[in-house]
Amino acid sequence: MLLNNNQKLGLFCLTLFSVFFIILMQVHLMPAVIAGLLTYTLTQKLDEFLSRKMIRFSHQSKLVSVLVLTTLIMSIFIGGFWYLFAWFVDMAKHPTETLTNMKLVVNNVVNSLPSSVTHYLPDDLDEVKSTIMIYLKDHVFYLQSIIKKVFHDLVILIVGMIIGLILGYKENQRSSNNNQMTQRALTKALKTSLNRLVVVFQYVAMSQVVIALFNTIMTAILLFIILPVFGIHLPFSKSLVLATFVFGLIPIIGNLIVNGLIFFVAFTVSFTVAMVIIVYLILIHKMEYVLNAKIVGTKIHAGICELLISMLFLETLFGVIGLIFAPIFYAFIKLSLKELRII
Repeated sequence: MLLNNNQKLGLFCLTLFSVFFIILMQVHLMPAVIAGLLTYTLTQKLDEFLSRKMIRFSHQSKLVSVLVLTTLIMSIFIGGFWYLFAWFVDMAKHPTETLTNMKLVVNNVVNSLPSSVTHYLPDDLDEVKSTIMIYLKDHVFYLQSIIKKVFHDLVILIVGMIIGLILGYKENQRSSNNNQMTQRALTKALKTSLNRLVVVFQYVAMSQVVIALFNTIMTAILLFIILPVFGIHLPFSKSLVLATFVFGLIPIIGNLIVNGLIFFVAFTVSFTVAMVIIVYLILIHKMEYVLNAKIVGTKIHAGICELLISMLFLETLFGVIGLIFAPIFYAFIKLSLKELRII
């Protein structure tokens, strides 16, 4: 089949974007791209909404949208850091109460374990504390490298968000100052590819919201219906359900965090309960892959197996970030090929 000029340019842009994504996954910068796509998309959507609602001031909607998102992002980061700081200060102010609570938690966990396991555990909290201090002393450089890595990733995310906000503002500015100037064919093709990527990202983001809701509902059923039927009541159940939705909006990693929290809380009740809950959560997690593939696949007319294979393939090559980005990458490739009428 002979390709026309538009198809050739489209294929060139698709190849360029694909190589770019592979390089970024290889050097672990893909979180910045995802963060940038998120803020860019939110800027566009918020600008469209404000333009409709602020007809008299529609020319200022782009600036307002960027300011609103910047304020929101800063509030989330500052609020998160402030909460952690206040939590540590509270622990430092009431060391006796903190130590007592820790002893209660440790005792509950130890009592819930099988006797074959408790035989290998220290007898009191002081021994646990000294063991932890020895471990920290022996692995201080490793722990420092982890802290540096977390800080580096956080900075990368913030930079990605800032770039997304700037690009969103510039794009809105170009749209509002549209003076019908003739664009070069390559520029048009690149812009079209970027728009496709944004559309695909919206599909995946929407599927993630649906998955977070699904995960929250299934967790609520477990904590408020199934466990109480057997006379088991998990502490902080309402907070855990809320955390399930909030962390569920973060693909894969958020799920691991909230599952760890639920598992730890369940562990304070009973070892058996913790094991049952973690199996239940793992099954839900596996169902999410199919749900994600189904939602995104419906939008781009792709089969569930196609997306699941792409997720497995990229996870094998690039780890967790490959698994997170796989639905976006595959959907972008398939949508591009369909719109170029190559498939």
